[in-house]
Amino acid sequence: METKEWIMIISAIIVVTGWFINSHLNRRHEISKKRLEYRLETLHSFLPVYLSISSSSQPFNDDKKLNDKIVSARVNFQLYGYQDEIDLFQDFVIALENSDNNEVTTTVNKLIKITRGRIRGELKLPKFDL
Repeated sequence: METKEWIMIISAIIVVTGWFINSHLNRRHEISKKRLEYRLETLHSFLPVYLSISSSSQPFNDDKKLNDKIVSARVNFQLYGYQDEIDLFQDFVIALENSDNNEVTTTVNKLIKITRGRIRGELKLPKFDL
């Protein structure tokens, strides 16, 4: 084979390899964006629950839709949350059912701290501690 033929073969291999690498990187990027989108949806579903509970001494009496909000947030956490987040949310619900305000506050604060840190990490934002 002549040098020109080798150059064309090598060029074609480089182009095809570049397509595969670019395709792989684009796929990873799209998956990452979608994952973050669902994670943010999970946290957004939790915000109304948190706001209802933190703004009232009797949240179930003051917010008649609180049970629905909790169910929605629970489903989202079970679908898109990490295992420790799911466990904390479950502990949060149990504490609510038992009317254990100290445990509710403790689990909510842990859940917020963990999820905030992870989301900030996924968004590549600086750490934020309260």
